[in-house]
Amino acid sequence: MLQDLNQVYERDRAVWNSCARTYEEQIVGGHPDVTAYEEFEEDLLDRILLHLIRDRKTKVRLYDVGCGSGRLHLRYALKSVLPASLPYEERSRIRSAQRVKAGYVFDSVLSHGLESIGGVDFSAEMLELARRKLRRAGLGTLLGNRLFLDQGSAFDLPLFSPYPLPFLVTVCNSIGVMQGPKGAEALFRSMCRAVEGSGGIALISSYRKEAIQSFALSNYESTMNVCGQPRWLRPDSYADARHILVPQAYKRAYDPSGEILVDVFNRKGQLLHPAVALRRDPSAVDYAIRTGHIRTYSDYESYWYSWDQIQAWMDTLWPKDRAYHLEGCKIDSLRAGPVQLAVLDAGNHLKDLVQRWSV
Repeated sequence: MLQDLNQVYERDRAVWNSCARTYEEQIVGGHPDVTAYEEFEEDLLDRILLHLIRDRKTKVRLYDVGCGSGRLHLRYALKSVLPASLPYEERSRIRSAQRVKAGYVFDSVLSHGLESIGGVDFSAEMLELARRKLRRAGLGTLLGNRLFLDQGSAFDLPLFSPYPLPFLVTVCNSIGVMQGPKGAEALFRSMCRAVEGSGGIALISSYRKEAIQSFALSNYESTMNVCGQPRWLRPDSYADARHILVPQAYKRAYDPSGEILVDVFNRKGQLLHPAVALRRDPSAVDYAIRTGHIRTYSDYESYWYSWDQIQAWMDTLWPKDRAYHLEGCKIDSLRAGPVQLAVLDAGNHLKDLVQRWSV
């Protein structure tokens, strides 16, 4: 079993190293449904951090498990770092970056209580993208100081000390690309082990399998230039390493259309075939809906786990009196409809917040 997991781990690491740049360009700054999910998570994390720092007077260490290209590093560094505290040549870049999004604006509460932002990822290419992004924003001098990027496995997290309070997060369905159900179970074990002794917090944010038909199909069809043509689309004439298929438009959630038009390019960027129609194969669509298993004609795989499956892992692997399973739609019905949250609150820090979200 361990050998099988290691084999899939190495295969997936190669996949993510190869698609890192395209993922950054097309997903991180791309599909509006993914962006809405990310913005929901960021607002949620803001509320948790403000509660811990302002209301509970706690210093916090934020740690992103599966941090990829450093989305949370960039956001929370910009929100918590005073430009005046950094070298003169970096101040203007930081101020410019803080003006890009409202969520990047400096927050004095976070500046006071957010001690560090760390993270781990298995992809060297993703981590290098993160470092470049942080340097471009004027945050390069904080790397290795207040900002930490570790290359390693989410299944082998260190044991965190109680101070500052560790707050570990796995966001935007990263659990779904962590080597299948065996990897998901290993992640639950690893995050519990990392925070249980310190009284810390672990949060896993993921899609629900129940939303495959309404959200996943259109999402993956719209971003096949990143991870490959989904296996439920036909024909597969250009679904190989020689071609890049670029959808002509994004398909949004709840789109009933079974067809999408793509432009086919070669690897040099030359257009070979415009407006090729790809259509859903009912049996392959049924497989994805029934199993939650997303497959493309490259080696990319993702899983959308059911509510019951996530609950089963929580019941088996986390202490029941400190674990919460939350529906995203009850917190934010517009942006988090397909989302579920598994929260381990080992030190009982979030009871008041969770009660409000569970109503």
